Amino acid sequence: MTTPPCRTINWLYCFFDEYYQYIIYHIIKQLQVDSVCCKGYYSVGVRNTICGDVVQEMLKTRYLRINRNCPESHLIAEGAEVIKKGGLVAFPTETVYGLGADGLNSDAVLKIFQVKGRPRGNPLTLHVSSFKQAQELVSSWSPAAELLARRFLPGPLTLILPRSQGIPDLVTAGLPTIGLRYPGNRIALDLIKASGVPLAAPSANISGCPSPTSSQHVLADLDGKIDLILDGGPTEVGVESTIISLAGERPLLLRPGGVAKEEIEEVLKEKVVVADSVLHFEKASGEEENLCPGVNNKHYSPQARVIMVTGSPGEQVTKVKKFLAANTDQEIGVMATSEHFPIYEDFSVLPVYLTDLGSRTNPEEIANRFFSALRECDQAGVEIILVETIAPTGMGLAVMNRLCRAAEQHQI
Repeated sequence: MTTPPCRTINWLYCFFDEYYQYIIYHIIKQLQVDSVCCKGYYSVGVRNTICGDVVQEMLKTRYLRINRNCPESHLIAEGAEVIKKGGLVAFPTETVYGLGADGLNSDAVLKIFQVKGRPRGNPLTLHVSSFKQAQELVSSWSPAAELLARRFLPGPLTLILPRSQGIPDLVTAGLPTIGLRYPGNRIALDLIKASGVPLAAPSANISGCPSPTSSQHVLADLDGKIDLILDGGPTEVGVESTIISLAGERPLLLRPGGVAKEEIEEVLKEKVVVADSVLHFEKASGEEENLCPGVNNKHYSPQARVIMVTGSPGEQVTKVKKFLAANTDQEIGVMATSEHFPIYEDFSVLPVYLTDLGSRTNPEEIANRFFSALRECDQAGVEIILVETIAPTGMGLAVMNRLCRAAEQHQI
């Protein structure tokens, strides 16, 4: 039996890099194959996804370096022009790189879902450049929102509030609420202002993969799929913004991030409820799903299998040593805290890749390194990544949230 052309081309897409995929695309056009879809392929050790029923011709992604402290106006204008034409621009924020589109243009927003392979039931956050712009996008601006906005914005905090009219349902996943973010990055703010619209901007990566903290991460995932990358250097925080819902009776923390729960409680003078899904994503409640669909999905995952190393610091060292000794047939990487890094270097059985996350007394440093370290392990070709757990307090809660989801709760 002859293999149908569409299946043959589909197979080729899964095993060739982007240059050859471009050639294959034109072969498809010549064969007039009208439906080719590959769920995923690997290119240079980085996972990517092609979405949609028909393969789209690859874009020539432009790459521009821009001054993070004093962004060049002509480069910002280039980015804004892409946004105004319905295109996609990757840009730095203080947390991770975002993939921006005109948040009021449904066609532009749809491209975000297609390029990332993002489920459409997962709403997007709108990025704004002023309090006035934020307030225009909501039907109610509560006293709590005012307190948090004045204390933390611009900064790494996303507020979920009742939405106003005029926001596409595709952005909100049909929910009556909208997530608003006022980023604390000059490039991001100048781009939003020059575009003249709020930007829908999730992380600039393939959905489910580690978030991008540098332009190189974006290029690895999305080269040939988006119009422009603005390279403003590595991000400062390294994990996404904190998401807090103010749509209910009590503040609900849906995702820990750049602003610690304890800081929010200090400003509001009340306890913040932490969603069950923060450290146990499989336990997402109905309320959490309604406010933030996708909270129970595996996320932030590299190609390698991630395993959490639990217990006291001494127990963690013992567990890593035993695991390495018992699995010499596998390529294992270790993401260690600074306190244990030199100990692992002296093991008789060494990991294939060993990286220093930072001191367990400085969770901000670990958060800054976390996503980059996951990607480094993939580049080193490891099959399993052992990651030491830290205390889930302060910024440590954000680190543990990402680690629990990347590992799908697997632990030793």
